[in-house]
Amino acid sequence: MGLYLRFRREDEKDVHAVNENAIFIKQDPIMFETFIAEIFESARAGNTWVSPPSGDFGVDFEHNIGSNKYLGQVKCKKDDITFDPIAILHSNIVKQNAKGGYVVTTSSFTKAAKQYAEGLDIELFDGVRLVDLWLDGVKKDEKDITPLFNKLSHTETK
Repeated sequence: MGLYLRFRREDEKDVHAVNENAIFIKQDPIMFETFIAEIFESARAGNTWVSPPSGDFGVDFEHNIGSNKYLGQVKCKKDDITFDPIAILHSNIVKQNAKGGYVVTTSSFTKAAKQYAEGLDIELFDGVRLVDLWLDGVKKDEKDITPLFNKLSHTETK
């Protein structure tokens, strides 16, 4: 829920609106797409490209690993996601001849959405799985940076 609150679109009339403060960072919902793309790049290698915020036809980011293209759809929601974004993403995967794709949400998926995704080469990432992927990327980054930090520290002590 923390990611949902951080990136959700705020309604000016919402009495439960979350404002940025010294502890809590509030970001624009469009930045959620970039945040997710960076997680995939960090945790799964390759490179990512974020689509423009409008006119993306249901593809928020592209993730390339070698010659394989994966398309991603991102949903910052508190309610479970239906099968609609999965269907739209699958259509784009077919049209672009991509290897597969991801639908990522801060919430979860309806039973129908999970059933619809079966056999489509689309991975579903609910909020819990998203945080696990994020932590995997952080651990990988730490592993990559630690030898460089140790080398720099060793050089400075000479």
